[in-house]
Amino acid sequence: MSKGWAAIVYGRTYHLDFRFITVPQDFTQQDLNWASQHIVATTQQARNLFASPRWSLFKNNNYCVVGITCMVKDLIGNTVKDDQGRPLYIFVGYVTQLTENLVIQNLPAYAENCLDNFKILYQAIEQVWVVKDYELDSKHPSLSSYEPINFGNSAIVFEPQELPPLNQQSRHPDKIYLWQSSTQQNSLLWQTAAQSSVPVATCLNIQGKALNNSPFLNQSTTQTEQFQILERVTTQGKYHPLDTANDNQADPPNTSLSQKIADRAKEDLDLTLQQANKMAIASQELINNLSDWNHTTTIKPQELDPSVTEPEFGFKTKKSNSSESEQDWF
Repeated sequence: MSKGWAAIVYGRTYHLDFRFITVPQDFTQQDLNWASQHIVATTQQARNLFASPRWSLFKNNNYCVVGITCMVKDLIGNTVKDDQGRPLYIFVGYVTQLTENLVIQNLPAYAENCLDNFKILYQAIEQVWVVKDYELDSKHPSLSSYEPINFGNSAIVFEPQELPPLNQQSRHPDKIYLWQSSTQQNSLLWQTAAQSSVPVATCLNIQGKALNNSPFLNQSTTQTEQFQILERVTTQGKYHPLDTANDNQADPPNTSLSQKIADRAKEDLDLTLQQANKMAIASQELINNLSDWNHTTTIKPQELDPSVTEPEFGFKTKKSNSSESEQDWF
């Protein structure tokens, strides 16, 4: 049973990259690793978060976490960007302690785009918004305490026979149960996960493909019209993105937060070096093409036909699309 809820917030601030901003006061490093494994997975395919918050509920034998992953704009109504001009997304949620019974009765009801129960949690970000990496708050998250909360919204009540059988680690750890994302179906899955008496992980309202490389064995997406069972993508305990250009890679449970940040920085550096190498090769090809053209073609000024345009060497300026440029921030 739930005796109270503590805040948990994971996000990026103006100067600093993603990190835990607020965590429950009794969380150990092992608990943080468990939570971050699920939270990072909810940020995959982050371009699809616009106006489509993802709801996640995951529990083990000690804790239950309920939260949303969304654009900050969807949470507070204003577009918020970091010092690189990137629109921000965030995970905000609540944690409750579990004792004898893993069933949760009092929790935020699934409400799709209505995020009223989570808006107050953004205050944790506001308090450290301009923190620099050399300041104390950049290294240590604030600690939240467990307090009774009346979430004040009524959940849809389902009969026991209506509740679907959710997948569990002890059942089919290599499979993902996938449902169609709809308000009715998501409410049903949300309540089923809350009432589960065993550990479970559910992520709902995913716009796009399923999160195959994640710890969520139960998901709902907009790209399916009927219940499916998918193969879960794992390799030696590590989750591998299917599309590394758009997805964030989840780390194994035993990876520390500092190591995750270091790995992310290394991945970004490798990608930058790859892009620089491609540009160097392209530049050299351009120089070679120019050299070959100058040696093989001699045209007198009076022979130039004004109707003939100057040749292009594979480099064209692509007209920017306002909607694309606004989202190109990963």
